[in-house]
Formats: sequence, C-alpha cells, structure tokens
Amino acid sequence: MGIQSISVIGLGEMGTPIAGFLLKAGYRVKGYDTREKQLTALVPQGLSAAKSPRDAAAGVDMILLSLPNWHIVEEVVEGKDGILEGAQEGQIIIDCSTVPPHKTKGMAEKLATKGIHWMDVPISGAATQAREGNMIFMAGGKKETFDQVKPVLDKVGKKTVYVGKHGDAAMLKLTVNLVLFLNQAAAVEGLSLGLKAGLDPAVLYDVLVSGAAGSDLIKTRGKDMLAGNFSPRGALWIGVKDLGLALEAAKTIGVACPMAGLYEQMLLSAHHRGWDDQDATVVMRIYEELSGIER
Repeated sequence: MGIQSISVIGLGEMGTPIAGFLLKAGYRVKGYDTREKQLTALVPQGLSAAKSPRDAAAGVDMILLSLPNWHIVEEVVEGKDGILEGAQEGQIIIDCSTVPPHKTKGMAEKLATKGIHWMDVPISGAATQAREGNMIFMAGGKKETFDQVKPVLDKVGKKTVYVGKHGDAAMLKLTVNLVLFLNQAAAVEGLSLGLKAGLDPAVLYDVLVSGAAGSDLIKTRGKDMLAGNFSPRGALWIGVKDLGLALEAAKTIGVACPMAGLYEQMLLSAHHRGWDDQDATVVMRIYEELSGIER
C-alpha cells in the first residue's frame, strides 16, 4: 500500500506548505505545532490537529519534522509526550531540519534499535520556494527507506535526491548553505561598490542578472537590496545558525573555510545589532555604513 498517513511536526514557513501539498495529494495528514494558530489555516483543508508529538506519532506511517534546531528535534522525539511515546515499530521519521550531521547519524542508530527508520532529509529552498513546491529534498539513510519516502516527497518538491548514508544529506545541506552565503557575500560587496560609485541601480541590476556574474540570489533579491528593503525571505537568525553549523562541520573534518568564517562575522555583527527578523541580506547595511553610502 505504501505510505498513506503522515504527521507534520513544525508548521512554520516550510512545514505549513509541505502539509498543504500533502493534503492536496490526498494523504491523511496530522499536524502539530506549539503555536496553535499555525493549525488554523490547515484544519479547514483537512488537517487533523494533534495535541502533542506523541499524539501526532500515533497511527501514522510517516512523521516529517520541520523544526528550528537540533535541541528542539531531540525534545520532540525523546522528550515528555514526545514521538517515541507514541511511535510504532516500522514507522518512518524524516527530519527536514538543518542539523549537525553527527547528531542525526546518532539518532538514526538509536532509533534503529527500536525498529524505527530515521532519515535526514533537509531541504534546499527558501520559504518562497516552499510555497511554490520548488524545493529539493536531500535524503540520507537506508536506500530501501528512501524508496518508500521518495514518492511522497515528489508530490511536494521538484526533486528528491538520495545522497547516501545517515548524515550525508545533513552534510550536503550545510555545504549548499555555505556556498549560498558566499554568493550572498559577493552580491552584498558588489552591489555596495556599485552604489558607492553612483551607478544607476536599475542598470547595475540588469547587467549583473544578465551577465556572467548573475546568480539566483541577485535575481530574486537584488532589487530589494539596492532599494534597502530587507523584508525577510530568509531571516538573519537562520543564516547565523546555518552558516555556524557549516563552519563547525568544516572544523570537525579539517577543511579550511576562511571566506565563510569572515562572512559569519558580518552575520554575527548584524545579529548583535538586533536585526534577526530581517532578511540575511541586511548585512548590506553594515557594508553601507563602512563605505559611507547614504541612501
């Protein structure tokens, strides 16, 4: 029969559209979030509201986690009224959160002793892409488990990729994020240079997007950056967390990432100025201050 019933725990910017797509695809979907208001829009669509992670885990084939950090993942899985209090042998848990690779690997080993199948399945894509179903799921774990979850995830995102063993997908997500933030750093510096030089912002944007230096980040956020609009598409606090995890992993395996380390300091500077809820590209304001750019 395959997977028929799914629980989504964590109905934030990613979990909410995921649950919506699953409902549209005809799955029986439960949902849980500590913020009751997050359930409001989905219950009329057919979502069954769970009272706790334990309740969410009961009687479903698969559980999907979309949570802010590893501490919360552990609490949801192993804490009071957690998943393990309601889970059954043979159940599949996929974690779409951005987490340390060694932690998710350890969880997989622990749950395997209970007959529960765990996979790290982080997502490449921001909230805007999630709402459009334009995400890439990266899966780490047993291939036979991947073969079960792939048809489900294919109905939510544009691509589902098997990366390899437990922890590999989590590491790939950190690698993707590191590259993304270095792209962001290049865009911030380049746009700041153009503004300081007095170039026409419209011409600057057009040439960057059309030429060899173009990137998806400049295409989607460049106009806002040039206009000083840093409404969140990817909140700064997420960037601080995610780039920090990437650098922690790099340190553990002995890889030098000097440029990423420097950009982390810029993100942290923005964080300490209280800009956590703005888009991560708000770092451009610091560059403007350093360069004497006045809007």
